[in-house]
Amino acid sequence: MAVGSISTDPENFTVLTVGQSRLTDSFIAINFGSDSQPRFNQGTIHPLVDPRMKTVADIEVRVETHVVGYLRPPALNTAIELLERHRASSLEVPVMIFSTPAGPEVRVHSSLG
Repeated sequence: MAVGSISTDPENFTVLTVGQSRLTDSFIAINFGSDSQPRFNQGTIHPLVDPRMKTVADIEVRVETHVVGYLRPPALNTAIELLERHRASSLEVPVMIFSTPAGPEVRVHSSLG
């Protein structure tokens, strides 16, 4: 199931993910480096369930099967609601990957905001 439409307008990508600094291998695997131009991809949000609590503990954002970030509230809550509403185990969403002085940054389409 897809949410949001693909776009190359950075203004459409308002949901900042976290966790990029520990995901260097993922960015190497998708061939994205500090000199790369901004990339607009279709990504996948996938919930991580805490087995003890049997509830969604986190939602990872994947590009080409590689984890490139994690959602945090309020986008985390919105994603959980969308997954439940669509009875989906994952959702496809447009993402933008770009370089910053601190490293790669990933933003998700505003449809999750």
